[in-house]
Amino acid sequence: MTEKTEISHFIRRPYHIGGGWFKIYDAALPIMSLVVHSAGLFHRRLGAALKGRRSGMNGWRIDQMDERPAILLHTASRGEFEGALPLIERLNATGLCRLAVSYSSPSVANLVANTPGLWASGYLPLDFFDRQLRLLARLEPNIILINKHDFWPNTLRAAAVLNIPVILINANFHSASRRAKPLIKQFSRRYMRFLKAVWTVSEEDASRAEEYIDRDVELHFVGDTRYDQTLSRARQGAERFAGLKTALGGGPVLIAGSTWPPEERMLWTVFADIQRADATAKLIIAPHELTPESQRRVFASAVEHRLTVKAFSAWRGEIIDEPVLFVDKMGVLAQIYAVGYAALVGGGFGKGVHSVLEPAANSLPTTFGPRCHNSHEAGLLIKAGGGFIIHNQADLYKLWNGWLVDNSSYKTASTQALGVVIARAGATARLLERIIPYLTK
Repeated sequence: MTEKTEISHFIRRPYHIGGGWFKIYDAALPIMSLVVHSAGLFHRRLGAALKGRRSGMNGWRIDQMDERPAILLHTASRGEFEGALPLIERLNATGLCRLAVSYSSPSVANLVANTPGLWASGYLPLDFFDRQLRLLARLEPNIILINKHDFWPNTLRAAAVLNIPVILINANFHSASRRAKPLIKQFSRRYMRFLKAVWTVSEEDASRAEEYIDRDVELHFVGDTRYDQTLSRARQGAERFAGLKTALGGGPVLIAGSTWPPEERMLWTVFADIQRADATAKLIIAPHELTPESQRRVFASAVEHRLTVKAFSAWRGEIIDEPVLFVDKMGVLAQIYAVGYAALVGGGFGKGVHSVLEPAANSLPTTFGPRCHNSHEAGLLIKAGGGFIIHNQADLYKLWNGWLVDNSSYKTASTQALGVVIARAGATARLLERIIPYLTK
């Protein structure tokens, strides 16, 4: 059969695999799609994502095929893609495969486009069965690797129809996940039986995954490539920002990364008090969203606390006399942690704390708000004594000031933070060892 005939054959009888749950899902998809598209009219990033996913195969860049087998790696957004970069680099270095990357968010589109060695890339189409079939039939991967948790029912079903093994890598299953709700859980169990394997980031995640998969699905704790990537970026940051470290002087540099207004409100008074006691102390602040409003907040708060600010974009290598450095450039925070002494990571007073791995990889004791259950790494840091929950301004002051006056407690927290990352490095090599056999099948 030709590709078109073969795909049409599958589309005419899509329910020979999947059953009643998929009938409900496929019937509801057009309605859900309309609702989400309406929301996209008022949300720029969502609208861009939907536009990309609607384009399907038309938006893909595909280079010339050769005799090597193909791998399709799917990752949701920029953070997940960056975490998978060590694996991408190692797979490309083998020369054994052509590597295609699909994604769901516009945040990663430019990064993927500029990543060398990729054979093909583009948005994962909207989760209609025929669109997933067309993508997979065009790419003909030997294996599909889905990074973290952005797996879609019809992607898995289409792969099963075409007999393509699908493996979740760097997989995590949060105890408070929406997937654990009764009806969602029943449907999840239905489509997750199409998985070939689940390779989790921890033994706890492997245990939770057992509730969703059949017994014949391979389940292993392999680790998370993000640890390898984070250590690599820490080394790069130390080199890249050695001049910035010198420019900031010899005092402690406190870094507030990925912040939102709740963290910022408690942060300024704490730092102002610390700076009055130690004029060499510096603050680097990088709001999670770089907007005119976040910039206004930073400068207004600095004026209120009688602190001067220098914008990172205005720094040209000179000594920085201002006590506050405002990071007004995207994509540099992860490496700027290399110049820090201690960190506050935002999100813990909102939907959930942002990434705590980067400060930990740079030996920074890390503080964050109480909503941190979304982050496996935050839990590890808390348990090890390198991460600390704060509930208010007093908590933050007690920790930051305490480390400044008690070097022994600071050294302990710093060592424990880095230890969490080092102890879990090496997942890239373990994943590569498990993936290679699929390229010869």
